[in-house]
Amino acid sequence: MRIALFGGSFDPPHLGHVLAAVTARSRAGVDAVWVLPVARHPYGKQLAPWAQRWQLCHAAFAPLGPWISVRDAELANPSGFTFDLVTHLTATHPEHQWALIGGSDIATDLPNWHRGAELAKLVEVIAIARRGHGGDADPAAIPAISSREIRAALQAGQATEQVLPAAVLAEIRTHGWYRVAGSSP
Repeated sequence: MRIALFGGSFDPPHLGHVLAAVTARSRAGVDAVWVLPVARHPYGKQLAPWAQRWQLCHAAFAPLGPWISVRDAELANPSGFTFDLVTHLTATHPEHQWALIGGSDIATDLPNWHRGAELAKLVEVIAIARRGHGGDADPAAIPAISSREIRAALQAGQATEQVLPAAVLAEIRTHGWYRVAGSSP
């Protein structure tokens, strides 16, 4: 089975993430996509709690069908490095072929990753064209959507309906996530 790994902070997962998964499935012909919210960022980036992002990933990706699943493999990856994750998955699931889903910038940046040259030998990279990240010439490029900008909009009480899946926004509103402490719902 050919599986595309789609890792990220997903803080929160947005429509760009959903489009990237669908694009990888349709264009690269993978059998499955595993969504892997990182447990810890390898370079110390502050993230919302893993359980929150896990729940939001389920809300974002569950409607896509049986070919996509949210997996907790990153919990067993203490370094947070993709190379370590892929090495572990290759050892525990030797029957699968692995690919990585990433923005169009990943293909050129991969050599700069932790053990990137070795990682490139282990996986195929499925580069998804993104507007504003080298993919502007591709008519199928996904829109430039930023989780950081979404968090800022949520904290400011601004509309996010156009960039968040409805189920994700409902979870955020229900739990009061991404609000500034002390602000009203």
